[in-house]
Amino acid sequence: MNLINKLYNKLTNADLSLKSRSYDFYLLFGSQDEAKSPWLKPNWDLYFKPCFDEILKQVEENKETGIRVNKYKAEKRISKKDKEEFIYHSEIKLGRLKWNDESHNKWTIENGDEEYFQNLELWSPIWTVCEKRQTPPEIFISISNERNFDNQRDLQFGYFIVIAVAENLNIEVKSIISELSQKVNAKAAVLKKRKWGTPEKAGKWIFKNGIQDTFSIGIYEEKDLHHLNFGELEFEPIWEIIYQEK
Repeated sequence: MNLINKLYNKLTNADLSLKSRSYDFYLLFGSQDEAKSPWLKPNWDLYFKPCFDEILKQVEENKETGIRVNKYKAEKRISKKDKEEFIYHSEIKLGRLKWNDESHNKWTIENGDEEYFQNLELWSPIWTVCEKRQTPPEIFISISNERNFDNQRDLQFGYFIVIAVAENLNIEVKSIISELSQKVNAKAAVLKKRKWGTPEKAGKWIFKNGIQDTFSIGIYEEKDLHHLNFGELEFEPIWEIIYQEK
């Protein structure tokens, strides 16, 4: 009976850890200018990779960092029904990606490439280690392309970045995010405390999922942020504004 109780307590504590670990939770709303997108290789190498490197190098386990990326390539195809040509976006298989130049060269896009970047996730340590330990990552970063495949969507911001750093690490992040936001002419960067796997509602901001499933749609009054006037969003007092476009 004691063994069963110990196993139950271990599983319960792991579940609590996955849900309740506290993070410094940043959102960065990127420029509408597509030429400034972080998935373009020159921008990644010059601005974004050095910034994230600076954060990661403060953590001992950053060598176990892993990334996964969804990226597509446009292909011309002929429909079987009406024999007309159409554009199909097929997923590009990138294989296992690590936090190194070889992997970055695989997923970033050169200017003029007929490729579509959808999203990136960074886990440090990598998700397989987190699963084995039954703990959330020390650092989590996601980048989402706010454009759709045909680039016809009206946008308030071009990309959306989530950066979550475990609070107990006590590492310097705020000034790094502020400096990055200035360099890339972001629309805004904001910060609040948040639990890893716990949905929450704070003022008009609503997060129905955990940190790893944070996307721009539905997080403000349950509406699409691109259907609202970005300049009228109420960040304070819920968020600390790290940077805001002037």
